Amino acid sequence: MGRDQYGKRLEGDLSGYAQVSRARRTALVRVASRALAGGLYGAILATPAAADPLASDEWQFQVTPYLWALSLDGDVTVKGVESSPSVSFRDILKNLDYALMVEGEARKDRFGLYANAIYASLGVTDKVSGVGVKTDAQVLWAGAGASYRLGPWALSQEGGTSGPNVAVEPYAGARYTYLNTKLKIRNGGPQVDANKSWVDPIVGVRTIWQLTPKWNVTTFGDIGGFGLGSDLTWQAAGLVGYRFGLFGDDNARFLAGYRALYQNYKSGSGSNEFKWDMTLHGPTLGVAIDF
Repeated sequence: MGRDQYGKRLEGDLSGYAQVSRARRTALVRVASRALAGGLYGAILATPAAADPLASDEWQFQVTPYLWALSLDGDVTVKGVESSPSVSFRDILKNLDYALMVEGEARKDRFGLYANAIYASLGVTDKVSGVGVKTDAQVLWAGAGASYRLGPWALSQEGGTSGPNVAVEPYAGARYTYLNTKLKIRNGGPQVDANKSWVDPIVGVRTIWQLTPKWNVTTFGDIGGFGLGSDLTWQAAGLVGYRFGLFGDDNARFLAGYRALYQNYKSGSGSNEFKWDMTLHGPTLGVAIDF
């Protein structure tokens, strides 16, 4: 089979995957938007509380190492070579070389600062139209920004700040993305590789639902890019937390939930075209430790 014939056949096989990926991204956007809107609506209807039990005049610090069980859906173009990967967490776990995921937060009274980083190295071999394709990728996401806490508002007339309550935190910052990708067609085929990095400005909001002294629910979502980095990027997550003692009195929380991140970045054209139109999503597990 000639190279032109192989390219046409590969493009036809991948077009179906692209349609499925777009449908999944649309469903994720709808779920994230409804969850975020519901959280804000509930916060507005709640009864205002007299004081913030979470606020302090002293600096408070928190570090959260965590695992994000990633699945990938989307379209990638490297130097004009197109692909539409759809990779489950099971596939990623089999080919994961290493990963580091951590978040940090500093807070004084209602003002907060945050930073986070995810680094992963991936290697996967797949077959498309009977041809083996090996892909290696190193990916880094790093974000930082500031927040301001509003509320909390009591969720019942009798509870006050000692009962169930909710706080809302608007935030703004930036997210840095670095990609190092190599795609090689096996058995003597060509190899293409590219290094790309960009920064996306983001704005978002987080809600903290304190249900009991031990249990809480956190939701957050942001949107950004605005053509300054990505054409569009968004993120949404929901986490359930349980407070317990770790080398101290109730100074840690176990976190479990779901997180999704979408990025649509393009640069170049023709043989130099690069496109990363990708949704990353999956369950998360972590431990938040207070200092």
